[in-house]
Amino acid sequence: MELFADRLYLTTGHNVEAIVIPSGLSEQIRARLAHLPQATPAIIDPHNRYCTFLTALTNPYHTVPQPIQRQLALHGVTVPQPGTRVMLPRSDDQFGWRWACEPTPGRLRLPQRTLVLSAIRLSILEGADVVPA
Repeated sequence: MELFADRLYLTTGHNVEAIVIPSGLSEQIRARLAHLPQATPAIIDPHNRYCTFLTALTNPYHTVPQPIQRQLALHGVTVPQPGTRVMLPRSDDQFGWRWACEPTPGRLRLPQRTLVLSAIRLSILEGADVVPA
């Protein structure tokens, strides 16, 4: 984590990845992941349009294949490249970036990217509305 322009952020690619999902679809994804033993940290943007899910790096690391990225993009879902800054919420800021789902206290444990992508693809296949990218 680093401080930039008086805001706390993390940079994807070292230990954490991010998946950005339109807020309507993100509610379905959070419900699908509710069975996990740890919380799936997710951050909502100030305008409540997108939710950024934090995920663990795949091991061994590989990028999301282009055909999958294109399919996800049709529904407004993006997987930022390593090195992307993700703003973190301030605990006292109710109108800015805020947690949709706070991380579980203690050592940060994130779900695998494939688990979150599977939940997204399942929601899309079951008929989630198409959101223009």
